[in-house]
Amino acid sequence: MDGARSMVERGDWLVPYYQGRPFFDKPILTYGLMAASFGAFGFDPGAARLVPALAALGVLAATAWLGLLLFDRRTALGGALVLATTLAFAVFGRVAMSDMLLALWSTLAVALAVRALRGPAPFAVTGLLAVLGLGFQTKGPVAILFPAVAILALAWPARDRVRAALRPWAVALGLVAFALLGLGWFAAVYRRLGAGPLEYFFLRENLERFAGETYDTGRPPWYYLGTYLAEGLPWSLFLPLAVRRGLRANTEGRRVVLSLLLFVAVMLVPLSLSRGKLDYYLLPLYPALSLVIARLFAQGSFDVLERAYTRVVLVLVGLAFAALPLARRAIAPEWLPAEWALFLVSGLVLAAALATLAAAANPVPGRVLAVLGGGIALVFVGLVTLLLPAFWSAQPNQAIVQDVLRERRFRPDAGVVACTDPPRVERDILFHARLAVERRCDLWSLAPTGEPYLFLLRPEERASLAAVPGFREISVHRYLPATVLTLGGLLAQPEPGVMTLAANFETDDPTAETKRKQDRKRALREIWGP
Repeated sequence: MDGARSMVERGDWLVPYYQGRPFFDKPILTYGLMAASFGAFGFDPGAARLVPALAALGVLAATAWLGLLLFDRRTALGGALVLATTLAFAVFGRVAMSDMLLALWSTLAVALAVRALRGPAPFAVTGLLAVLGLGFQTKGPVAILFPAVAILALAWPARDRVRAALRPWAVALGLVAFALLGLGWFAAVYRRLGAGPLEYFFLRENLERFAGETYDTGRPPWYYLGTYLAEGLPWSLFLPLAVRRGLRANTEGRRVVLSLLLFVAVMLVPLSLSRGKLDYYLLPLYPALSLVIARLFAQGSFDVLERAYTRVVLVLVGLAFAALPLARRAIAPEWLPAEWALFLVSGLVLAAALATLAAAANPVPGRVLAVLGGGIALVFVGLVTLLLPAFWSAQPNQAIVQDVLRERRFRPDAGVVACTDPPRVERDILFHARLAVERRCDLWSLAPTGEPYLFLLRPEERASLAAVPGFREISVHRYLPATVLTLGGLLAQPEPGVMTLAANFETDDPTAETKRKQDRKRALREIWGP
């Protein structure tokens, strides 16, 4: 988001900036789209999240189209429903980053390739190359690798029709589109800044992320298998059944399912061998897996094994739904919504639990698909519209940002430093105050230097710095660690913590002392009671 906002503020639509420096970790398309959204709707995080949200809708449409080309209408609609209600897809559809766009271009490219092989459709070839260009402008070479592997897996049995699909004029037009859409920004950057940014992106950002020790290293080769099992819930539990059903299908159905699974397996090899591993790297694989799973629910009735397995899964998911309302005990009341909202969300969750357990009594494919998909959708909508807004409004992030902005009006050269950041206020300060937080724990070496700093302090850090001459407490805030929104965080049941914003410089702000006393009294009341 910071890179996109910098483009609007600087009026520079070629080079994004992050923390005040040119940023070439990714090509320009994602930042350009977010910048356009900022221009239309203002500098609000929701405007940036609009881009991945729309991309997610595009992925669902592309998945349905691909399912229609490869299978039939029921599988197509089922694949879109499975994908939409997959945990990882629903979560990352709200995160302002480029990977949902990558999933869109990859899925759309595969669908266009399949359409080109089905009969005369020269513009599908042109569109395919144009979409590959958009992918390259989103993430670089990996945007070619994902769809290329899928297209090879699906097209190999029909390789005799490839030549007929490649009309020379359509290919030429597509190559022009790829050059303009995929390479135009790189050429413009080279013309302005030389080869340095391109060397950084292609060598450091791509090669070092795969083979170096710079990014997200230390995860085992089987990391993505566990990740899909957890983040692909609840549908990942059905993948073994879906593979079994696909292998027992007729010749054409078996071939398509095997091609999709081959694509996933081949792509898991470089992803697993890469030293840098992140869960959202799997996003371009979810459409293929969703179609394979949807095929299970679109073909006939369950056999004895499938019914027994499905019944167990439904019972487990139903019990998980029923246990969700208990999670509120892990969150302090002030971070929860009003009682009516809690009652409504609990009602939705319990309704989903009852419907799921009822479906377990007689698991019919279409009913299972509808009950699980509908239940997850209801729960997700309740969480996103009621619980998450209440949680983030109770966090101190926006209050801290306002204090930082006010302090810097009187001391513009003041920096911000923190050793830890449990509420994740760092990104809010960067976005709203346009100031990067220094992550340092040697606070004692900074406080007495005379350089103006604002400190985000834990209680023990505040006590140790209280004796520093000129030390000034600005405000005190209660918070919950942002990790409480994860399963591990809920199980840990963290207690609210206290964070103090302090400074090592005097201020001319007439409201600073009054606000400090008010915040201190409020924090003490929250800790000790009236």
